[in-house]
Amino acid sequence: MDEIDASAELLDATGRWRARDVAYWAGRWDRLARLVPTFTIEPFRAGPDSPANPHIRAVVRQPLTVTERPIPVGTVSNAYQLAQHHEVVTRCFEGLRRVGVDPAPLRCEVGLTPLGEWMNFRAYFPESHHYTPRDGKPLGLRLECFNSVDGSSRLVILLGWLRFVCANGLVIGETKAELRDVHDEHLSLDAIPELVVSGMTAVTADLQRLKGWEAAEVSSVQLEKWVNGKVSSTWGKKAACRVFHICRSGRDVEIVDPFAKGEATEKPVKAMGDVPGTARPARTLYDVSQALSWIATQRSNTEERVEWQGAIPELIGSLRAGAAIRSTT
Repeated sequence: MDEIDASAELLDATGRWRARDVAYWAGRWDRLARLVPTFTIEPFRAGPDSPANPHIRAVVRQPLTVTERPIPVGTVSNAYQLAQHHEVVTRCFEGLRRVGVDPAPLRCEVGLTPLGEWMNFRAYFPESHHYTPRDGKPLGLRLECFNSVDGSSRLVILLGWLRFVCANGLVIGETKAELRDVHDEHLSLDAIPELVVSGMTAVTADLQRLKGWEAAEVSSVQLEKWVNGKVSSTWGKKAACRVFHICRSGRDVEIVDPFAKGEATEKPVKAMGDVPGTARPARTLYDVSQALSWIATQRSNTEERVEWQGAIPELIGSLRAGAAIRSTT
């Protein structure tokens, strides 16, 4: 193992961003930071003595070790403002300190493309911020951010929930804070700490929504109608079919004939593995949300994963609106 990552744990988790592989490491940030490269903006030219292109500049990855050399990773406009990965994390930590959380001992994860031009950073809140639903399987709060230095993606900051028993991610919405400015002269990283603070103030509303989901039962008839309607139109019949069977049996499935006609619930399937921590069958909106979360979290494309996780509250809301739900309290 290279010296720079000797104290970081390489995770089995992988992802994809813009057709590039993403590898993840875990540890404290003071260790992970050594894996994250820095970048510079330099003239875009064919050679050392060649004239520079007056319209665009190059983003250049700087070496992490003595054996590496600078590598260009993209071109940007003259108005482009570089947001260094390290600086984004530093501003996130400022926000954590404002809400009374010391970032130094936190477990963190960082996902990087091979050249490091794209980063997915995660920081896990201490146990005092966990929530344990009625099923006894706790949820942990985590801060997550996405940043690219080549201008190909916007900077996104969000707070979400992780179900430890199955590593499901859930972005409920109330704690979702995003900085969607493009990397131009208007980009200011000064907004990041306040976004973290404002997200934390909405955690109570998140928890109330979770408790409401736990207290609401849904019938199998309405569940099937919802899967064939809203879920199919939002995520497609393949994903809807998997949601249906997870809710019904607690097991994921694979469609045997993708060209078979019929509704999502009518597709011929082959049973796959059990989904950890799943209610069998799903009886409450919370149970259903975990089936949705499992499907969303399985997306290999990181941008799709976050988009799908963020769609879960709306999907659950449509089920609540269309189902005959009675309180379990």
